[in-house]
Order: sequence, then C-alpha cells, then structure tokens
Amino acid sequence: ANVSVPFVHSHKQNEELYLVLKGGGTLFIDGEEKAVKEGDAIRIDPAGKRCFKAGAQGMKFICIQTKRGSLEQYTNGDGVINDDVKPSWL
Repeated sequence: ANVSVPFVHSHKQNEELYLVLKGGGTLFIDGEEKAVKEGDAIRIDPAGKRCFKAGAQGMKFICIQTKRGSLEQYTNGDGVINDDVKPSWL
C-alpha cells in the first residue's frame, strides 16, 4: 500500500499489458497520472514512459510483455476446431 516502482521506464521493442487484479492506484504514463483500479487492462507502447504507485489498499497486477507487432494471426484466421476429442459436456 502506498508504495511505488522506484523508477520510470520504457522499452526498446516490447509492449506491455498490465491487468489490475486487486486494489488500485496511479499510473504515470508520458507525463500524465491516471487512476487505475481492479479489472482495468492497460496496454502500453514500448516508448511509453511509465511508473505505477499503489493506492492506500495496495495493488496487485500482472504484466505481460511481448515484442510489438509480433502477433501475426488471431481469432478466426488462426483458430482450428478439433472434432476428434470432446469434454463430457459437449
């Protein structure tokens, strides 16, 4: 609670997706401060200068990092329906 990442950082290639799992706080991004709360999902471009501070109740988040533009296929174009196996409810 009420603690901060001790530095502002950015990346050369990797974007980040932050998922706020519990609590909330403040995101500093490119000179602006924005409130974040449980359930928020925040994607930040590699060049974004960022830092987080937890609020009075603390904050739990997960950060997923990947190279910007690395997803080449998604949704219907990449999905394959498998009819050879099924769970008991189908």
